[in-house]
Amino acid sequence: MNFRHGLAAAALLSVSVFTVACAAPTPGTASAGAAAVSSSVSSPSSTSPSTTSASSSAAPTSASSSSPSTTVDDSSVTFDPTVTVVVEPSGVDATTVVWLQNSCTDLGTLFGALFALPSVDENAPLEEFRTAYRDYYASLADTILEMTDRMTLLDPPNVDGGQALHDGYLTYLIGLADINAGGAIAIDAAPDAESIVAIVDQIDFETQQLGESDFGLADFQSADLQAAMAEVPACQDLLAS
Repeated sequence: MNFRHGLAAAALLSVSVFTVACAAPTPGTASAGAAAVSSSVSSPSSTSPSTTSASSSAAPTSASSSSPSTTVDDSSVTFDPTVTVVVEPSGVDATTVVWLQNSCTDLGTLFGALFALPSVDENAPLEEFRTAYRDYYASLADTILEMTDRMTLLDPPNVDGGQALHDGYLTYLIGLADINAGGAIAIDAAPDAESIVAIVDQIDFETQQLGESDFGLADFQSADLQAAMAEVPACQDLLAS
């Protein structure tokens, strides 16, 4: 498979975790709770190609001025937990509407970041190849960490299993940010293009493994939440996918 085609397939896989969870439920789909969310991400060694853990405050170690940071500075960034809803859905409480409006809007932003694929492959000059993929994964990590920061400010939706869904969603996002941030760090330290390709493959593998874990995201398919999503304009694309 062409390298960039493989990357696009990995992005599609990441998206499918959410679209399958949010789309209309399929008979027989299991619904399960999730582990409690952690409030921090462990820091990896920047010399290891493994992407199994990364700090949300870690940044690539290259001296290049173009190197991005995966740091989210909570002291300088203020997130307003109040989301303006264009219409007020009938029969859906405000807490649930705000949670869904925020979640669905952020997922649209995440999908855009996932598909902002680098235009180069391993045949490009090494530093161009390195910078493109380091920046891509660092940007993804930043986007996801911003999502988790906003989500932690919100109360869970007022539906059956709402707290477990909230916690599971956060746990999944933190794990996804961890994989991408660790990948950016590893790519920055990679000695050659072959090593970068191997790191990208590892990121794809870990993302797939994460998506196959049970975080209770199937609870997006509960009758209560599906009915509420149908009332929130920002969720319509997810329901139709």
